[in-house]
Amino acid sequence: MGTETVLSGKRASSPPVELALAELAARQHGVITIAQLIKLGVSHSATSKRVSRGALHRVGYGVYAVGHGALSREGVWLAGVLAGGPGAVLSHRPAGKLLAVSRFPAPITEVTSTHRRESRGDVRFHRTRVLDALDVTTHLRIPVTSVHRLLVDLSDVLTPHQLANVIHEAAFRGRFVESATRDAMARVTGRHRLHVLSRAIALHRSGSAGTKSGAEDAFLALVGELPEPFVNVHLAGFERDFHWPEFRLAVEIDGPGHGRPATELEDAARDRTLSEAGYTLLRFTDEAVYRAPREVLTTVAATLYR
Repeated sequence: MGTETVLSGKRASSPPVELALAELAARQHGVITIAQLIKLGVSHSATSKRVSRGALHRVGYGVYAVGHGALSREGVWLAGVLAGGPGAVLSHRPAGKLLAVSRFPAPITEVTSTHRRESRGDVRFHRTRVLDALDVTTHLRIPVTSVHRLLVDLSDVLTPHQLANVIHEAAFRGRFVESATRDAMARVTGRHRLHVLSRAIALHRSGSAGTKSGAEDAFLALVGELPEPFVNVHLAGFERDFHWPEFRLAVEIDGPGHGRPATELEDAARDRTLSEAGYTLLRFTDEAVYRAPREVLTTVAATLYR
């Protein structure tokens, strides 16, 4: 039913254009484009009047929030996509968040489009000559890159072990197909870091879940001059953060949750299986990795080469 107001004792239904505008905005996380407004019969001058009285709020190139400017995360993302022009899609880190396959923060909206758009503080546009239909999907009513194209895009900004974790999460949700990823790699041109994705795929196939936290990223970078460890691969019945089979050494990076009594008991049981398998185990807190990296590195190196 339409919204009604009382005028001189009579009820008057809201104009059809208002209902259509509200319904469209509701489907689009609270945002609408100037082209859509015109199609609904709202002229440029009428749009300006709505902006003046606070009924519309400009949130991007030719894009407005309806009613208020306090958009949801999805509304902010879709506003960026709509500003990118026809065929534009959410991409890179925000796409990873939308598709629930990435742990990496998405501080700004990132959009891939075949149209030229100037990036601004809160939106970064990535221009591409061609965006194949196979590389595009829709999730929560937001056009977004497919998981396989997402992996290609993230290869520009992540390490192989970080990207392997994205693959791990996508595979857990049944969204990773290696052949489809390689097809997506073949469809792009001018990319210089596809070797990162190839390495990430190899890590995934070896059983690695990739790095799962910033502390693990920091530790792996810290030991970069040492022999490369296996990362989050199962050993003696449990997934271990890092281990060097040839040196019989394993390392666990403990976050704040490991200080709880129940977790300490679980860790002790896991540690016994390593000891029984002939491994030495080193445990470091994530705080130690960040604040005392030299001491951590010295301890690991000394244990490797003892």
